[in-house]
Amino acid sequence: MKRLNNTSDSSSTPLITTSPSTEEHSPRNKHVYGMEFQSMMLDGFEEEGCVEETGHHSEKKCRLRVDQVKALEKNFEVENKLEPERKEKLAIELGLQPRQVAVWFQNRRARWKTKQLERDYGVLKANYDALKLKFDAIAQDNKAFSQGD
Repeated sequence: MKRLNNTSDSSSTPLITTSPSTEEHSPRNKHVYGMEFQSMMLDGFEEEGCVEETGHHSEKKCRLRVDQVKALEKNFEVENKLEPERKEKLAIELGLQPRQVAVWFQNRRARWKTKQLERDYGVLKANYDALKLKFDAIAQDNKAFSQGD
């Protein structure tokens, strides 16, 4: 796990938090999430109200705030696995329950895996299409060659 170098001992290592900085706008971070994905992720997170969950009596489902989502995303970029100590620190820092942090990471890993599978499929499909074109061209050459005899 990557850590920030501004601490004196490892037990008080701060987690990555969001604060306006030039790092967010650096070209290095542009490949991480497209604007469409970011807007999808943050859509509806502005509301801090809680919504009643159907099927549960008096349990409320609260949406995460934008700053909480950004902090979780930054921490996910550093390491997508969550050790218990890191989960506790993140939960305290963001004012969430440790279970909420764990579930968010689990859901985010699932979305990441789906996106990765889509990218892998795209690469495989492009390779297949290129090979098929070459095969068809060779088959056409062979047909023309065998008819030329």
